[in-house]
Amino acid sequence: MKNILLLFLVFLGVQIHAQDTTYARKILKKLGSTEFSGRGYINGGIDSAANFLAKEFERIGLMPVEDSYVQKLKVEVNNINEASLNLNGINLEPGTEFILDIHCKDLSGEFKCILLNERFRQNTNKVSKLKKKAAGKVVILAKYEATDEQAKKWYDYIAYANPYDAAGAIILDSSGFVFSAAKYSDLQNYFIARLHPSAFPQKKVKTCSVNINSTYIPKYPVNNVIGYLQGREYPDSFIVITAHYDHVGMMDKAIFPGANDNASGIAMMLDLAKKIKGMRYRPRYSLVFMAFASEEIGLKGSTYFVDNPLFDLNKIRFLINLDMVGTGSDGITVVNAGKFEDEYNLMVELNENGEYLKQVKKRGESCNSDHCPFYQKGVPSVFIYTMGDEYLEYHTVGDKPELVPFTEYEGLFKLLEEFIYSL
Repeated sequence: MKNILLLFLVFLGVQIHAQDTTYARKILKKLGSTEFSGRGYINGGIDSAANFLAKEFERIGLMPVEDSYVQKLKVEVNNINEASLNLNGINLEPGTEFILDIHCKDLSGEFKCILLNERFRQNTNKVSKLKKKAAGKVVILAKYEATDEQAKKWYDYIAYANPYDAAGAIILDSSGFVFSAAKYSDLQNYFIARLHPSAFPQKKVKTCSVNINSTYIPKYPVNNVIGYLQGREYPDSFIVITAHYDHVGMMDKAIFPGANDNASGIAMMLDLAKKIKGMRYRPRYSLVFMAFASEEIGLKGSTYFVDNPLFDLNKIRFLINLDMVGTGSDGITVVNAGKFEDEYNLMVELNENGEYLKQVKKRGESCNSDHCPFYQKGVPSVFIYTMGDEYLEYHTVGDKPELVPFTEYEGLFKLLEEFIYSL
C-alpha cells in the first residue's frame, strides 16, 4: 500500500520531502511575543492575535466563510490586573514565585496566618475547632505533605470550598504550579494563591499581606478565525483542522507566553494550510481551518461554533484538533482513537510505513480540548498532542517560543499531510 500511495501522491504533485520548520518557528515566535500579552484579555492580547491570524489566513490564500474570516462571540472573563503577596514582610514575585486563581475579586489587607499540615489534618480534635481558628485568617495548606488522594482532596476542599470563612488560602504544592483560567466560576471575596516550591517559607509565617486588583467583564468580545480551501472531488464535505489560539494572558506584570500551549498547534495548522494551498492538486475533501478563541476558559469558541455553525456539521468527514504539539520524542496520542478505529488504524499504518513517529498511541474519550464540542454533536473528531519529557513547561511564564523543541514536528506534519490526502 505504501508504494501505491507514494506513487499516487507524486502523481498529484504532492511533495514528500521533509518539512521545513522555518515558517512554523516564525508563527511560534510571533504568537509567543510580548506583543500579544499572553493572548488573554489584558491589553487586548487575544484581539491582536485574532487580527494577526485573520491577516495570515488571507495572506496564505484561504477563502473566508460567509465573506469574513471571523465569527464573533462574547465570553465572561476576570482579569487579575495587579497582584502582590507578602509573607512575613517579604514580597514574592508574581508568575515565578506565586500565582493566583482567576476567581479573585479586589482584595487588600494584612492577615494572620495558620498552617494546616498533615500533623494538623490527622488531629481530629484540632480539625473540629478549625472554624473558630481559621475564620478571617489566611490558611497555609501544606499539600506537598499529602501522601494519598484523600489527603490531597482535603487540602483542595479547604482551599476551594472555604468552609471555615478564611480570608484566603495559600497552597504549598510541589506540583501543579500553573496559572489557569479554567477554575473560574463565581467571583469570591477570598483569594487562593499557589507558591512555587522555591518560595516555600523556611520560617513560620505569621502575617500575610495581599493586594489584588481585578476587572470582571461579563461580555468580552472575541473572534474565532476560520478559512478554507476547496476540495477537488467533494467541495461540500470537509476535513477540519482546528487549534485554539488563546492562552491565559497575564497576571500583574507576569506574561504567560503559551508557546507550546497552543501557539504550536496554530503554527502547525497554518503550515499545513500554506503547504496544501501551494499544491497543484488539492485533497478530495475541502479543508477548513479553525483557530478558536477562549479554549482556556472552557472551550468557549468551539462550543459557540457548534451551536452556531457556519456550515452543516453533518458534512464534516473528519476533524483533527491540534493542541500542544511542540515535543514528540515519545510519539503522539490520539484522543478519541477508540471511537474512530478506521481513521486511527489508517494513521497507524501511514506512520509505520513512513516511519514518522515513535508511536501513535490510542486514548479514549476526553473532553479536554476543542474537539469535544464537535464530538458531542456527532462529528467524527480526534485530538492529537505530542508526547515527551524533553519539554514540560505548561501554563508558566517559561513556556517561551525559543524553548519549544519541535522534536518531531516534521514527522507529525508529514503524517497529517499524508492522512489528509488519504481520506
